[in-house]
Amino acid sequence: MLEELLDRPLSPPDPAAWAGATGEEADPAGQLGLDEMDCLLDPAPLPVETGWWRLADGTQQVAARTPMPGVTGAMVDWWFDWHPDESIRYQVWHPPAHVANSVERPPVREAKPFWGTVHHPVEDVGTGMVRARIAFLPPSAYGFSGDALDDPRVATIVGGYVGDDTRRSWHSIMTHVFLYEGDGLVLRSRFWMGARMRPMLPGPLAEPVAWVASRPAVRRRALPHDLAPGLARHCVEEYANLASLLPELYAAYAVG
Repeated sequence: MLEELLDRPLSPPDPAAWAGATGEEADPAGQLGLDEMDCLLDPAPLPVETGWWRLADGTQQVAARTPMPGVTGAMVDWWFDWHPDESIRYQVWHPPAHVANSVERPPVREAKPFWGTVHHPVEDVGTGMVRARIAFLPPSAYGFSGDALDDPRVATIVGGYVGDDTRRSWHSIMTHVFLYEGDGLVLRSRFWMGARMRPMLPGPLAEPVAWVASRPAVRRRALPHDLAPGLARHCVEEYANLASLLPELYAAYAVG
């Protein structure tokens, strides 16, 4: 089944999301600071639901909204635990851009099966092939003010720190908030690129380098200029495709 999915065309993104991802830079008023992450829990429309920004402090930001009818929080939790075990599982998510993935798991599983895991995806998000590193964490560990999963509007949340395995450095914070909507979910994704510039070293050793790396001029040199628009397009493509695949994959491999 998975081999067949590699040849299936990508499901088209939501038109409004595609327009926001492929358009010009969004209204600056629509970007969110890290201290405003809780705004993503309220289903009321935000000033910008899908768009991208290059900010004065050298960071870049991406927002994306993806309808996911027929998808449940249990499916999402299962997916982020299941897919990194074999590269082909990651490839079917977005065959043109996803190449490989692997996972490091913690010695003891936490409340969500992907918390404490580190994924090593190899992919092209619009700026060339990268060997990324994603550390998945509980929401309160990377920006939400409390246990956001207690909010009855929330099905699940996936997020954490993003880095570069080749450069051995962290650089960004991401979150994917899955809210209940209709017969399924709606996903709000946010990426704060350059918000966590630091080497992969123990805290005392990392801090001096992190201070220098977080200066606006250094951030601008470290982050590809086209990262935000490229990632915006990639995000709406991959999650629109996952929305169409996930019920089928869950039925075949989780409960089949």
